[in-house]
Amino acid sequence: MRVMKILVLVCRVLLGLGFVFFGCTGLFMHPQLPPRGTPMGDFANILHDVSWSQVVSALQVVGGLLVLFGGTVPFGLCILCPITVNIWLFHILFHATAPAFIIAPILVTLLEIVLLYAYRGSFAGIWTTKARPTV
Repeated sequence: MRVMKILVLVCRVLLGLGFVFFGCTGLFMHPQLPPRGTPMGDFANILHDVSWSQVVSALQVVGGLLVLFGGTVPFGLCILCPITVNIWLFHILFHATAPAFIIAPILVTLLEIVLLYAYRGSFAGIWTTKARPTV
């Protein structure tokens, strides 16, 4: 039991700090975008031009902070898990699956799986087939 608590704390800190760091990087630094003319370059530049990247970066910061603060981990995971799916889709669809590129999504996914398991009671209502409005 004690080992699981330590593992959950380590996962929260690593996941939270990682998303806060990379979210702040996306918000406050001008990224080196790939050149236009390739599918990946066109896609990345379009997302940057319409400020989609900045919105996702802000959500990374918010989700990372929510994961760092103990009582809000499930809400933070609800924000970060779709971002992780988009990270996977980007890497798979643009063939950026070289070991140097694919380690980060694997690590993030493993950290999220541990936290989803640890906080599975908070997500119990999602898995019901008898959901009713509380009106």
